[in-house]
Amino acid sequence: MIRNATFSITNRCNSRCKICNIWKTSDFSDELSVAEIGKLLTTPFFKNLDTVSITGGEPFLRADLKEIISLISKKLPNVKRIFLNTNASFAAKVVEVCSLCTALFDETILSISLDGREHIHNELRGINNHANVICLLKEVSNIKNLKISLSMTLSDKNCTREDLQYVYETAKNNSAMFSFRFADNSESYYRNCNLDLKVSAEKKKMVAEFIREYCRDNEFLQVLEQYIETGKIPFLIDEQGKNKCLAGKEFVFIHPDGSVAPCLYSSQRIDILHYKAKEIKLGEKEKCPCCTDCAIYPIIEYQKRIQQRRKNVK
Repeated sequence: MIRNATFSITNRCNSRCKICNIWKTSDFSDELSVAEIGKLLTTPFFKNLDTVSITGGEPFLRADLKEIISLISKKLPNVKRIFLNTNASFAAKVVEVCSLCTALFDETILSISLDGREHIHNELRGINNHANVICLLKEVSNIKNLKISLSMTLSDKNCTREDLQYVYETAKNNSAMFSFRFADNSESYYRNCNLDLKVSAEKKKMVAEFIREYCRDNEFLQVLEQYIETGKIPFLIDEQGKNKCLAGKEFVFIHPDGSVAPCLYSSQRIDILHYKAKEIKLGEKEKCPCCTDCAIYPIIEYQKRIQQRRKNVK
């Protein structure tokens, strides 16, 4: 059953990131309205959702974001946790929406993008908004029951000890969580297959060492370290090379037009509003493995549920 959904509610973006081409989108005519989102989310396919991650583009560019959040709470009563992702350009609106979420859901996590030291972050993001990130960190720190995370996307430019250390310390000094992932190509989401995002083996080795030194309590980064060291993730690919990923089974990715894919890398999409259960074959024949938190965390949670059930049986 689908428990976790990442919903890209818009491709609109005011950043001009060097690693992503979403911001180059010019046609938004297929972006779902609030009413259409309500219709989508009330299909049986989503009845067991307990976690929703709102992303984009820059989701805070949508004027109706508060309506979307309220709709999720109303139409999906099993949703207890919501993630909000932002580039920090719209501090007042972020504060307003986060305050709403903490009133509606048991757990609200705000993920703010910070890609390194000021000059590095601004260069990679294509806009000068490092100061906005620091300002937003201070403004949301007073929101009760809000969890905050600083999130890096590593490419060759910012995959340095100095930038990792900077973001880590900034998070620590602001009582925020810290995480990162490597930049990757995805024609279906980032639309950036024309970009060379490779990071050298030497830099990846440094990242693995950084994880071992500073991030022993982060479940996702522990998996990322293993992926760096071995090129494999055991719970995604078995010894025979069979795909064991739960994309399309435990979690899905929803595009702005409402089409549903197993994950952000998948070219497969289905129209949930007109689907027939027997036609759903999400997650088959996908290019795997990936190592992104939107995929790894749901699988980790699934494994924990299975282990708990086994304990209860005993």
